[in-house]
Amino acid sequence: MIPAIPAIPSIDSAISAGAAQATSAAGSTAGAAAATSASTSTTGGSFSDLLGNAIDSLNASQQSATNLSLQAAAGNANIADVTVASTEADLETQLVTSVRDKAVDAFNSIMDMGA
Repeated sequence: MIPAIPAIPSIDSAISAGAAQATSAAGSTAGAAAATSASTSTTGGSFSDLLGNAIDSLNASQQSATNLSLQAAAGNANIADVTVASTEADLETQLVTSVRDKAVDAFNSIMDMGA
């Protein structure tokens, strides 16, 4: 049975959940799932802090997927957990790439404005 898709959190809670995920155990999908469902608020943070947290979250997701893949190759992990972790890392990479592209487009638009 396929579980229900959870509600999409706000950007602040998603970024803070990513930071919490970075501190969770890298090889545990249960810990990663609990970390992504955490919702602490990051009010008053600078853009560089938010960007740093997003990159840390991406790195943690990719490391978790890599560790689970290695455990599966050794026969110590469930292939479903590996697939979920790999898909999460892929989706997060796509999100970060999309945000980067939008930021570059916005920067270029600002630079093209006449004074």
